[in-house]
Amino acid sequence: MLNALIQPLSVAAYTMHSELSNSSRGAINVVLRKVQPDDLPLLFEFESDPDWCAMAMVKPRSAAKFDAVWTKIFEDWVNGLTNVFQKTIVADGEVCGTIGCRLLGDRHEIGYGLGQAFWGRGIASRALSLLLDQVPMRPLYATAAATNDASIRVLEKHGFAIDSRRISPETERHLPCEEVVMVLHKRQS
Repeated sequence: MLNALIQPLSVAAYTMHSELSNSSRGAINVVLRKVQPDDLPLLFEFESDPDWCAMAMVKPRSAAKFDAVWTKIFEDWVNGLTNVFQKTIVADGEVCGTIGCRLLGDRHEIGYGLGQAFWGRGIASRALSLLLDQVPMRPLYATAAATNDASIRVLEKHGFAIDSRRISPETERHLPCEEVVMVLHKRQS
C-alpha cells in the first residue's frame, strides 16, 4: 500500500512553474493540510535549491534519502505512530513548503521550510501561528542557524526565546555552524 503512495522522485522531471500571487494584491490565504504524496516532488525541489540549503546550513539530500525520510513518515502515519506532526503549507492555493513538530528525545521540536519564491511574504509566520494552534505541547523547541535572521524573527514573533547557542559540527546532513536553540514555554495572547 505504501509503495502506491510514495513514488521515487526524478529530479529532472519536476520544475516549479508558478509563483505566488503578489502580496500587494491583498492578504495571502495560508492553510495547513495533510502532506500528500503528490507534494513530495515540489518539496524535494525546494530542499535542493542551493540558496535554501545555504540559508538553513544544510547539505542537499539525494532523491533516495529524501524518499527514505518521507517513506518513514508515511509508514509511521499508516501504523498509527504520532511522534511526527507534519503539514504542507499552502498559500493562495499553492504548495509552498512544510511545517511540523516531532518528538526528539524528550523534546518536541518544530521546523519549517518554504521554497525560496515564497520567502519574505509573511507565509512562515502565518503557518507557524496555525501550527501553534494545532500543537498543544509545551515547551516547544526550535533550532536555527544563527545566521538565519528571518527564521529567528518569525520564531521570536510567536514567543520563542533564545535558550542557548551552540556550535554544530558537520554531519551528513548539516554544515558546521553556530545554532540558536529557541524555546516556547507558553503561547502569546
